[in-house]
Amino acid sequence: MKQNFENRNPMGYENILPLLIKMSLPVMLSMLIQSLYNIVDSYFVAKLSEKALRATSLSYPIQIIIIALGVGTGTGLNSLISRSLGSKKQEKADQAALHGLIIATLSSLIFVIFRYTLINDFFNYFTKDPEVKHLGIEYLSLVSNFAFLSIIQITIEKTIQGTGKMIWTMIIQLIGAVLNIILDPIMIFGLFGFPAMGIKGAALATLIGQGAGAILGIIVLFSNKIDLNMDFSKFKFSKSIIKQIYNVGFPSIIMQSIAALVTTIMNLILIRHSEMAVSILGIYLKLQSFIFLPVFGLSQGVLPLMGYNYGAENKERVKETFKWGMRLTIIIMLIGTILFQLFPKQLMSIFSNSQEMINMGAYTLRIISISFVFAAIGITNSTFFQALGLGRYSLIVTFLRQLIIIIPVAYLLSFIGLNWVWAAYPIAEFVSTIVSVILKNKVMERYVDILPE
Repeated sequence: MKQNFENRNPMGYENILPLLIKMSLPVMLSMLIQSLYNIVDSYFVAKLSEKALRATSLSYPIQIIIIALGVGTGTGLNSLISRSLGSKKQEKADQAALHGLIIATLSSLIFVIFRYTLINDFFNYFTKDPEVKHLGIEYLSLVSNFAFLSIIQITIEKTIQGTGKMIWTMIIQLIGAVLNIILDPIMIFGLFGFPAMGIKGAALATLIGQGAGAILGIIVLFSNKIDLNMDFSKFKFSKSIIKQIYNVGFPSIIMQSIAALVTTIMNLILIRHSEMAVSILGIYLKLQSFIFLPVFGLSQGVLPLMGYNYGAENKERVKETFKWGMRLTIIIMLIGTILFQLFPKQLMSIFSNSQEMINMGAYTLRIISISFVFAAIGITNSTFFQALGLGRYSLIVTFLRQLIIIIPVAYLLSFIGLNWVWAAYPIAEFVSTIVSVILKNKVMERYVDILPE
């Protein structure tokens, strides 16, 4: 029997700040655990060897693309589901969720094809070291073959977020990440009777965690614990729904994938100076996630709250949600900046005992972290665009942040010296922030200010 979820969603009537905290905090906490996993995973891999760490750093762009498909599809679902619920279109929200699961499963086949056709060429392009190549292929083969676990888990999380039920997202992510952290040393080093599998163990621990999260997510989706009626017998294929998912989702996929492209190109720029710099970039990206993932968790609370109230044509609640989202994001980024400025050597020493790497990495962390507050503004503005279904504006900002500015600037600065390359990050964030503010003002005036009082 179809359930009626109308007129009881707190996104439409509860006080914004307490509601935003209630919605965001579970996701932020789970993403903190996820970022802790990223650091712990790299810590144990680094204990194997610097070459193992470099192999996972070179694999990271492909992992970003896997995540991009899940996050992009999920973000489109989040936006469409929250807007549909806000405008009391229950059946549309239900159909969007069903379409999302099917799309997530089919899209993972891309990475199986990559595994059996391109993986050798991929590593040949970035390293001449046979040991690094061997380790990289071992690790990335498993990740690619079982990419469907990650994509399905992420898609389900975003689907649930679209209904405002953030506690389930936290539980799903926590189970996956905690299981991952526990299994990492056991499977890498062979504890408690397990065989020592090295870098392959790191990949398997990740996949087991993702699989557990995906299974729990499916159980939650189909058990009427959220404001969706999941019934595949009522599935109706709709080009319109797919189009609406990817009006927001495709720009998000491109935005996430740009990060993979930028990491790949930055590796090529850095390797001209030092292979150690490639490892340092990999370490930075893991440390950075400890700051950025909670911010993205906050944005996952902001997005459905703004989307729901935009669908309900509640102008004041849209604006108030944006205001608090911006304030909280800037506070988190300021804390991250202070940590990176005051304790860079301590952070680097987690991954290396080499004084040369620690010194080079400390300089890198201090320079790049100047960009964090600018990034906070750009991320909040992008979330605002996505909540209104205007993914193209997010795409413009991300292209500026992560491709159009940073790569040419990094390339030109590389002729001055390696230390100058890192300055490309704050330069790109500063310029893109100015553009994002201009676009935000334009969108606010054109789409929000015209809503009825």
